[in-house]
Amino acid sequence: MREAPNWYARKYNSIAARSRETDPDAEFHIRQIGKQSHVSRLATVAHGDAFVLDLRDKGGIAMSGAINDDALTAVFLWGEGTTFNGQQSPIPQLRILGPGTEFKLEMPGSYRLMRIGLRGQMLEALRTGRSEQHDRYWLTPGVHARPFVPTAELDLQQKLLRTAGYAEIAARRGYDLSAGLAVAASEAGAALALLLSNAEDPSIRVLSSGERRDIVDATLAIFESRPQVPVSISAVCEVLGVGERMLERAFQERLGLSPRSYERQRRLRAAHGLILTDGDRLSITEIAMSFGFWHLGRFAGAYTALFGCSPSETRRRIWATVSLD
Repeated sequence: MREAPNWYARKYNSIAARSRETDPDAEFHIRQIGKQSHVSRLATVAHGDAFVLDLRDKGGIAMSGAINDDALTAVFLWGEGTTFNGQQSPIPQLRILGPGTEFKLEMPGSYRLMRIGLRGQMLEALRTGRSEQHDRYWLTPGVHARPFVPTAELDLQQKLLRTAGYAEIAARRGYDLSAGLAVAASEAGAALALLLSNAEDPSIRVLSSGERRDIVDATLAIFESRPQVPVSISAVCEVLGVGERMLERAFQERLGLSPRSYERQRRLRAAHGLILTDGDRLSITEIAMSFGFWHLGRFAGAYTALFGCSPSETRRRIWATVSLD
């Protein structure tokens, strides 16, 4: 017999109260922006390999974080002034966040967030399904925001709202809706898996050597225009009118690494420079977050892989030496 779902539906009047909640699929940091008071209603259901969340929020909020390496998340986020990784998000749009994806959200006013995460056997089914090569596209880090069939999006939205609605009813009336919650969460997870399996693969065309050079140069110019913040690769592709795989191939040919690796390495080097210049007065956390590394464990791991020692060790070596002179 399967375990009963974990669920809750709560109201919050402060950022501090919201920040105490944990998330099975992501690590994140929340802070308040602006002076508007914070009011939110949150309902979540976790059952098996699916996690459903529905949030209605009012008040200036900024959130940064990263999806766990063993989870995939689908998000509908919209509201006046709302941005997702720097992109405006005024209407519901389905975004797929692959494992390990970093995100940065700003919601200055009222907004709505509907989300479902997959992990475990559901995620593994995407890797080993009938369209294995295509499904791996969703399992790469990054925000995948290609157009989906509207009827499929609506079906997923209905299942998410049904699942969250059960949690709210159970919380408000004290009912035992464990059976309904389990079925609803499973159906929502299956709807997302089906949507991803049936989505059309991005079109692939062959680029000339000159076109590949121009695409890489244009991407580098975009990166350099925003040197201290993560740059969404999906946003770059939208600006340039190319697919992510096309950009990936161009970068691999010209620079020998992926655009995400290049963009992250650029910020790691910038963070390294700040350690060298201001490591005596700034903490590693302050330095990491100033360059958009919201997940400190991933920052330390990526920095160590690039420079051969941890950022804190670099800071100790450099500034211990300086203090002796």
